[in-house]
Amino acid sequence: MRVANDREPSVPSLHSSGCSYVDVSIYVDAVDGARVVAWLQGSLNLKDNGPCLAVGPLCVSGEYNGYATGRRAHPFAFLEWPTVLECEASAGAPADVVQAVAAVLEALWRGGFKAVAACDFEDELPARGGADRYPFPPASGRSPASTCSWWRNLISPGKRRSGIL
Repeated sequence: MRVANDREPSVPSLHSSGCSYVDVSIYVDAVDGARVVAWLQGSLNLKDNGPCLAVGPLCVSGEYNGYATGRRAHPFAFLEWPTVLECEASAGAPADVVQAVAAVLEALWRGGFKAVAACDFEDELPARGGADRYPFPPASGRSPASTCSWWRNLISPGKRRSGIL
């Protein structure tokens, strides 16, 4: 018999210390999200789980990235990569979520995919979620103004083509 003040054993919340472990977006420089998910399934020896791939406590689905520009994005401009893997955790401890995301990232990297995770816990992931693998270009003696111009040219390809910049 349970007493009214008894509690279940404490399990770390997926929302702990101001950090959410519920959702992660992994940007992948690959054209077809379904192929990336199918490749992950084979690489991680996972069973088909319907609309999403179950990796530990994560449900992983591949989608077209609505922010993709349609041109070949620079390696550190990952928000423009054509595929985004949406990962959602509905249960599990934060450490289990981190481990599952790390397994997905490392499998993608071993397979030759460029991948970067965007989440609240990037610092807990290998290579800071991939950010360390694709660093911003070094300043190499440039002034801040020339670095800004470099970014503007990278971000505004239409302006470069028309000769405005």
